[in-house]
Amino acid sequence: MPVFAHAEVKVAVAANFKPTLVTLIEEYTRLHPKADISVSSASTGVLYAQINRGAPFDIFLSADSDRPKRLEKKGLVETNTRKNYALGQLVLWRKGFTSVNAESLNTLTGKLAIANPKLAPFGQAAKQALHKLGKYAALQSRIVLGNNVSQTAHYVQSGAAEAGFIALSQVIKNSGQSKDYWLLPSHLYSPINQQMVVLKQSGRSAAETREVMAFHHFILSDTGRSIITNSGYQSSEMQSIPRVKPDAQ
Repeated sequence: MPVFAHAEVKVAVAANFKPTLVTLIEEYTRLHPKADISVSSASTGVLYAQINRGAPFDIFLSADSDRPKRLEKKGLVETNTRKNYALGQLVLWRKGFTSVNAESLNTLTGKLAIANPKLAPFGQAAKQALHKLGKYAALQSRIVLGNNVSQTAHYVQSGAAEAGFIALSQVIKNSGQSKDYWLLPSHLYSPINQQMVVLKQSGRSAAETREVMAFHHFILSDTGRSIITNSGYQSSEMQSIPRVKPDAQ
């Protein structure tokens, strides 16, 4: 892969994936020292709203597939760039405890943190899991909402919440070798299929486009996928995704 000019690549990333994106960027810039990649991180819903308001991002790494599809339908996505890049895994993190499992929800005395389900796919998944476990009604008064899963993890890390539902990638980062979390069975929530897109930007030069596409391809490469799976995500199939026809302008 050739080294291009210093064109900045602006990446918007869902909060759960930011630590993994940082690792991807570190490896990419090791291979391509002249690469210039900037990162903006928030919940998927917040980033989606910013993109709709014209935020000048080049790549959007969403924590779901719905919003990338919507952007493609609006004609805001470069052709054939909507790809699966990861399958998120949900955990219940109870810092400092051992043998965390579904029964741990019955012994909570403090707050339970989840990401805002209206903004964050991991929050939606947490709410689904609580309902399927039959625990939502009993725990609803204890729930505290984070704007995204990073804030949710911070609530648990700081002690503001006794436990929280976050991404496996975050608990690997925060817990080290301790096993103070429970990896939820996938049947308890809808698949967190994370998709990425290259966004259309008027005035983007050919050199800038090459730079953007080079990083997009790197994320989907064998090296990129290895980093993603080692960070706590399941590998998501990278096969061609049927394109959503844009609405008539």
